[in-house]
Amino acid sequence: MKRKDSSKSGMRNRPSVYQGSASPKVKWTGKVERLAWGGLGVGREEDGRLILLSAPLALFPGEEVEAEVRWKARHGEGDVLRWMTSDPRRVATTCPVARLCGGCDLWESGAHASELKKLMVEDLLRRQLPDTTEWAWHPAPPEARRHRIQLHWAGRTLGFHRRRSHSIVPVQACPVAHSVLSDAIPRLREALEEGALPSRPQRWELATGTPANLVFAVMEDGRSWQLEPDGWHPSTQPIVHTFRGDSLRHRAGGFFQVSPPWAMEAFRQTFETWDVRGNTLFDLYGGVGLFSVLLRDRFKDAVLVESEPHAVAWARQNLESLNIPGACHASDASEWITAGLGQTEDVILVDPPRIGLSPGFTELLRTAKTGTLILVGCDGAAFCRDIKRLAPEWRLEKLAVLDLFPMTPHVEFVGLLKPC
Repeated sequence: MKRKDSSKSGMRNRPSVYQGSASPKVKWTGKVERLAWGGLGVGREEDGRLILLSAPLALFPGEEVEAEVRWKARHGEGDVLRWMTSDPRRVATTCPVARLCGGCDLWESGAHASELKKLMVEDLLRRQLPDTTEWAWHPAPPEARRHRIQLHWAGRTLGFHRRRSHSIVPVQACPVAHSVLSDAIPRLREALEEGALPSRPQRWELATGTPANLVFAVMEDGRSWQLEPDGWHPSTQPIVHTFRGDSLRHRAGGFFQVSPPWAMEAFRQTFETWDVRGNTLFDLYGGVGLFSVLLRDRFKDAVLVESEPHAVAWARQNLESLNIPGACHASDASEWITAGLGQTEDVILVDPPRIGLSPGFTELLRTAKTGTLILVGCDGAAFCRDIKRLAPEWRLEKLAVLDLFPMTPHVEFVGLLKPC
């Protein structure tokens, strides 16, 4: 399973869009014409040149903003400094560090965050996959919260990375995290200050299961502690996610979906709507077995391939505990796959890392003999690139886009492809 960390500091602390440019900054005032992939607003200079705008808060099409822009050969890139006019749908943020923290980009969008993200997806698909006229959009429910957050301890301060910086923004709570994690932040800070936990500067992860109850704090070296009424205690217990009676386990600190209850339901809805079923499921980059478990009643056999040692060990246990027939292979999927994989009644499901499929892996997928290929991707640009590379052997027949990452521009693409 891909290492697509959308927890509080991981992938949202992206660099400035004009980082490294030597051109001077100039002030620009104008209208946001539309939203582009990645959460950028698109403006236009009087001479027609486009401007890509990054903002600490959500942008709505039609708003007039003042930005600091650096010009390149054919376009400008810049940061919004202030709003001259605001969309009436904009609401006051509930996060006191919204303008500073690098973890979220859609504060002040209120109930319209998923609506804005859909506009970004539409812009990407219109440019990259113009023949894709129909696709299903799965907006995040209001109750979706993060079950993993990463905080940074600097010796005296615990918080999230400041936007485009490694300095720390101190926090007492996190409104996009599940309440059990948010409430645990002061407990973690107190334990670090008192020396009850190793206090050298480093990254810490707070994580909980499904349903959210037990809270784990995990150091960079993988050691974990469980929060109990009297404080933090060393623990080797796994994190458990239960969905429709089935449970998956993984080590504390190991990768899993950032908003598990919603992610599991969104994938289930998608596979059920598409009636995904067959003989053997080839679950490539399978992690701890999420997709093999969700599809357990739709296949006779499962073959899971995962390179991360801890994940594949837990995948074996998860499949065995649920009596799912199959095999788990500890290998890089791009090295495990062979030409001509599968039969017509089989399905290949590929959930690659954020960068997408390697060229060599793509070529081998083009030779596959299965009747269905399902491609999952959390980076839209990489997903569209891979869909185009898989042609002409595979055509995109169905597409679903899942809003799995609250308060960020990130979404999950799920494509069902059939042989041409």
